[in-house]
Amino acid sequence: MRRSPYFLVAAFVLAGCSSSSNQAGSTGTTGTIAMPGTTVSTGTDARGGIPAGYPTDVDALSPLVITALAPNPIPVTGTDGKVHVVYELEVLNYSPRVATVTRLETLAGGPDGKVVATLDAEALAERTNVVMDSELKPNPVIPVGRTGVILVDDGYDSVSVVPGSVTHRLSATFAPITAENAGGISRLWPSGESVSQIGGPVTTSAQSPVVIGPPLAGPGWLASNGCCGFSTHRAMLPYAGRINGGERFAIDWSKVDLTINPLTEASFLKPGGVATRNEDYLSYGEPLLAVADGSIVTAISDAPDNTAVGVQPTDIGFADLGGNVVTIDIGNGVYATYNHLAPGSPTKVGNKVTRGQIIGHLGNAGSSFGPHLHFQLQRSVGSHMGDNVPFEINTLTYLGSVGDTDRFTSGPNAGARTNQLPLKRSVVDFPAAP
Repeated sequence: MRRSPYFLVAAFVLAGCSSSSNQAGSTGTTGTIAMPGTTVSTGTDARGGIPAGYPTDVDALSPLVITALAPNPIPVTGTDGKVHVVYELEVLNYSPRVATVTRLETLAGGPDGKVVATLDAEALAERTNVVMDSELKPNPVIPVGRTGVILVDDGYDSVSVVPGSVTHRLSATFAPITAENAGGISRLWPSGESVSQIGGPVTTSAQSPVVIGPPLAGPGWLASNGCCGFSTHRAMLPYAGRINGGERFAIDWSKVDLTINPLTEASFLKPGGVATRNEDYLSYGEPLLAVADGSIVTAISDAPDNTAVGVQPTDIGFADLGGNVVTIDIGNGVYATYNHLAPGSPTKVGNKVTRGQIIGHLGNAGSSFGPHLHFQLQRSVGSHMGDNVPFEINTLTYLGSVGDTDRFTSGPNAGARTNQLPLKRSVVDFPAAP
């Protein structure tokens, strides 16, 4: 079994290729190559464009093509007290055999750097999905010629220990070649091989998260969907000719009654409320607050609430997924977007708003199972075209989190927090409405 680094040295000489002794730059030299009648510059890259961790003196195939998405992540502090560096790795299986990713190591600095984070096979099975699978679900098995996306969330004790740059060592196993994929270059890939490959360099941004005020008011708000594990918000989709994580740090907020624990349908309803009525949900009609001073650039208020509460609508077009929407230009190229508002918001395009001002009320319009607020920041007026922006809320009280069994557990370290991002399934109190 051949392991890190993984290289298949092809024992083939391609017709028309010169020998290695005649290949200028094969040892990483720079300069110009004098050809009859021409002068061609080889540039200044001593490695000839070959990434660190791969040889420069022999030809070698690498079955996985590993690329970082959001390659300049901004570290953000979560309600767990950790500093999170969040991005994705795109992994193209450029081989004739089905690949299963089994281990991912984050290496500080470069291929020979210290391992600062690890995802084992079990974790990768929960954090990998295949592009255009019929269902958005974790899947570490990447078919031939397909692309997988690994959701990375490396946590550090403080910003001071976050590496300035990292790369990755990804291990995978390959199934035998099938008759369907036999032939052609498949002869170059021995069956049953396991690999360990370097790729996906990332440079940590020196920027800080955007600090905002709370988008909601009062107690008992559950981040039912949010950073940083697997969720529908981590779906990577093609926007503007690139694969973009348009909802990477977005949060779905729902108001809950924690006296009903484990959480059930009744936890989201007013006393005596009926689950089929929007107005009986604790969240419905709650005021939405401007998270910063700014001006309104989007105000959609004529979409009706969904009447089939608890059922995902199937007749809504892509442009209408947010239902009623308010987007605020909060400056420095950043926009705050609120989705699924109740119909009839008085907010108008061009209106100026101040932090804490009521801009609408929570509803159940658009692509929504029930009354909740989808909130995010991004660098475009459209919700998904620009880079999604990490943010920290300047004041909140962290109560605890809801586990896989839907039971709420207090803490750890429950209490007042400043400048933190509420993580997925955390529960917080916000200050009362002004």
